[in-house]
Formats: sequence, C-alpha cells, structure tokens
Amino acid sequence: MAEPIKEPVDPQPSGDPVDPKGGQPEPQGKTYTQSELDALMDKHAAKALETAKQKWEEEKQDAVNQAEKLAKLSAAERKEAEDKAKQEAMDKREQELNQREMRYEAQHQLEENELPTDFVDMVMSDDAENVSKNIAVLKGAFDKAIEAGVTEKLKGKTPKAGTAAEGSSLKDALGL
Repeated sequence: MAEPIKEPVDPQPSGDPVDPKGGQPEPQGKTYTQSELDALMDKHAAKALETAKQKWEEEKQDAVNQAEKLAKLSAAERKEAEDKAKQEAMDKREQELNQREMRYEAQHQLEENELPTDFVDMVMSDDAENVSKNIAVLKGAFDKAIEAGVTEKLKGKTPKAGTAAEGSSLKDALGL
C-alpha cells in the first residue's frame, strides 16, 4: 500500500514540545482524520486510473492504426504484414524464454560455485559464454574479498616480549 503519511519534520527543531500532563514529547508530524486519509487515497487512486486509462487509449489507438494500415493493403500484402507481425511476436516470446532459461542456468552455476544466487542479475548477459565468464570473475573477486575479511578479523596484537617474566602473577593477568 502507500507509505505512512507524515508532514516533513524540521531538521533542526527548536526544542521538543512537551505534553504538560505526562512530560512526554508530543509526536511530531501531522496527523490526519479518516476523511482526510480517504480524500488522499481517492486522489491517488484517481491518478493511477488516469495513467492506466492513457496507456489503454494509446494501445487502442495503435491497434486502430494497425487495422487501418492493413485495410489499405491488398490481400497478399495484408497476409504478408500479418505473418511478419506473428513472426515478430514469436521471436519476442522466444527471446523471453531464452532469457528465463539463461537466468535459471546462471542461478544453477552460482550454486555450483557456492555463490549467493542473489548475484544472478550481476552475471546475466546475452549469451551463456559471457554468463560463465562473469561468474568466474565474480567468484574470484568474491573469494578475494572473503579472504581479506578473514585475514583482517584474524589479525591480533602480538604479545610483548618479557612482560610475563617481570613479576606479574596469575592474579594480575586475570585482573583479580
């Protein structure tokens, strides 16, 4: 749904208003009544409907223009144009199907390389060879980053030479 509705808050308030009864700060931002919320929701819905209506009108006009073009053509030209449109639709559908298959294969390769499948959008490309190359590059960078992080976490202070022999006892070391 929609985000919570609040008025912008002054970034540098002059002071927190305090409720005289409980000493608690009053909530900042504007509160709305149910009728105000309904009006805002109606306005938002009307805008969304208008946008959708414009899109539908454009699609309808495109279809009418296409039909007018086809009506002006001879029977052979009309059939050729219809066949061309069908072929374009089939090509588009085939391309979408290939993209889905490639995405699935990329996810599978990421799992095999023990990489998060969330990286699938980063490795996607137009062909399978480039996807494999992208995964290999990502794997190398990912492994380097992990190794650097582990090395950083394992760094520690080296003990000072001779500090234990200078009379510190076990109680001093344990802080007792």
